[in-house]
Amino acid sequence: MQTIWHWKLPMALILMIAFCILSTISAVQGFEVGAAMMDITGPVAQVNTMGYAHAKLSGLHTRLFCRAFAFRDSAGNSAAYAVLDLAMVSHLLSFTVGKRLSEATGGRFSETNVMLSATHTHAGPGGFNQDLFVALNTPGFDRAYFNYIVDGVVQSILAADRARTPARVLSNSGHLYNASVNRHPHQYLLNPAAERARYPTNVDTEMHLLRFDDAQTGAPLGSIAWFPVHGTSLKVSNRYVSGDNKGIASQLMERHFNGGRDWPPAGGARGTFVAAFPQSHSGDVSPNVRGVFRVPDADGAAGEGDEVEEVRCNSSVFKTFDCESKGPGKDQYKSAMIIGNMQFHTALKLHQSATTELPKSLTLSVVHDTRDVSEERFPAVLDLLNSVNNSASYRKDLRACKAAIGYAFCAGTADGKALFSYFTSGTQRASVLVDAIRDLLAKVTPEDAECQGSKRICLNVGKIFWSGIPFMSSQIPTQLLRIGPIFILALPTEVTTMAGRRLMESLRRTEGFPNEGKVLINGLSNGYYFYVTTEEEYNGSYYEAGATLFGPHTLNFYAWHASRMLRSLLTTKRQKNSGNFQPKRTPSDLDKSNRLDGISGGGGGDGQGIDGLDFAGFGKNFGQQLLNLRNSYEQGDTVELKFVACNPRHSFGISNHSFLLVQRYNTRLHRWETVRNDASLDT
Repeated sequence: MQTIWHWKLPMALILMIAFCILSTISAVQGFEVGAAMMDITGPVAQVNTMGYAHAKLSGLHTRLFCRAFAFRDSAGNSAAYAVLDLAMVSHLLSFTVGKRLSEATGGRFSETNVMLSATHTHAGPGGFNQDLFVALNTPGFDRAYFNYIVDGVVQSILAADRARTPARVLSNSGHLYNASVNRHPHQYLLNPAAERARYPTNVDTEMHLLRFDDAQTGAPLGSIAWFPVHGTSLKVSNRYVSGDNKGIASQLMERHFNGGRDWPPAGGARGTFVAAFPQSHSGDVSPNVRGVFRVPDADGAAGEGDEVEEVRCNSSVFKTFDCESKGPGKDQYKSAMIIGNMQFHTALKLHQSATTELPKSLTLSVVHDTRDVSEERFPAVLDLLNSVNNSASYRKDLRACKAAIGYAFCAGTADGKALFSYFTSGTQRASVLVDAIRDLLAKVTPEDAECQGSKRICLNVGKIFWSGIPFMSSQIPTQLLRIGPIFILALPTEVTTMAGRRLMESLRRTEGFPNEGKVLINGLSNGYYFYVTTEEEYNGSYYEAGATLFGPHTLNFYAWHASRMLRSLLTTKRQKNSGNFQPKRTPSDLDKSNRLDGISGGGGGDGQGIDGLDFAGFGKNFGQQLLNLRNSYEQGDTVELKFVACNPRHSFGISNHSFLLVQRYNTRLHRWETVRNDASLDT
């Protein structure tokens, strides 16, 4: 016997249930975007820069931020994209952020669908790398600063996710001239003449911008503007923490849209416009557009503003101790402001003139892979690019090597001189002493030399281990993020101009690539494994070639591997099941940083300053003035203030902390109001 129950629900309850269902459906309709930013400045004293091998920091020029964007499409797929004002992103950093986000979101965000990128400022602190060849420059691993960066990135992405709202996405491209030069033009000339003839300049001048607007109110949410130029406006002589030209561009854009506000609201509140200026293929691209000049004194200590006769270094062979690149300004800080302003104004024009709206039904997909590049065998897919047709023959069994640094790397660049004056840029000049030290650390075998080809090995960093940690790992993270017709290729490297052009062209030729599709190279992402050049550039003797760790076929590996990732995004589920590409996860035991605490940099593993606890001095108190001040000053006067202060290393973990406040007294409200802080560009 079957019993049938008849339920008679009140009409109000039926309407409420229907409303909840419709609300749930509408919540995943269309494309959603959220944006937020958090401070990641870290210590501003007693720390080495991450980017220059022998520069120490002892002050603050501009703060460093993580700028994050959270995306969600109508199918409920999520992804996050963040740009950090750092020299690079370490693999350990992206891995740890992915784990933290996975725990916080129940797996909705993880290393797989979170892309971390760096602006490549050379004026920020180090201490967040696990690969020893990079970490020892800082010197060492600073756990407190590492955790502070991780917290800032995680919180910025979570805040961006909370701020998600239905959005319009617009795309625009334009050119920015006179903001960049090729720092090694002789190296660029090694590429085939026919290939070079297809391009008007030896650097790419295109900026591509994505604009995000609130779909309901039209209010601007944020923008991402890719443009290739190094973060080296500030030189080795700089002593201040700074976001350099790209950090300045971001702050100018944000101040324009945020009503003059300099500091982001706590928690990334709605209404805060976020402007990111990530790197692209900038490996050989310098912001020092005036060129390379001989330094006027023997030790190379003179700065850009010195009143001396300028003599150009035009030779293809030179010592970086003798030559230095110069930016457009009278000094390096004015140069950084000029190049930052140029990027800001170009991005603003592209933002204002953007009319190409991406479809409201944008699809979001991503593939992430980590693998040992030295274990791969692959075809030379780039051999087809310069052929008349795709039937041309190509090499079919190439390999990449264990990581090795070449003598050309040791010579440095005109943007940042070598450690020792012995090394010469543009030559393969070796040293018997260096070779002997190299072989004591890790002997170069005939197989190593054959694999690395024309590169004369200075240090076999892939075969040197300390406490089980390699000086340079060959576990390489790569990632491809698709936002509708936009394909963002995240590479953990610095890619030269021609290498980037070949990568983009190779991907555009992939079967099934949309006619309206756009490939964007996102360098310095998810890890850092130095440079990628073309094979022709590799056979030269310049810094980028010496820093192409995995041998002459590195670019072909990335092109082949990126094409497999792209095909996995373009194919259907049924086709994927029949394919042979299976993404690999980052090894779960990647984090070995606890073994680095014994060589922690700056202030040790706990991040405390090398001077220990702060002490004001006998008979003195913190904040005590050491100079008498007048009661009032006239406009144009210089105010000099000296007081007892603590070590600035000890305050970087304080949320929304500022070393400086400029306040104005409001006579109507009878209170002091902050008008500037240390994040302001004019303080």
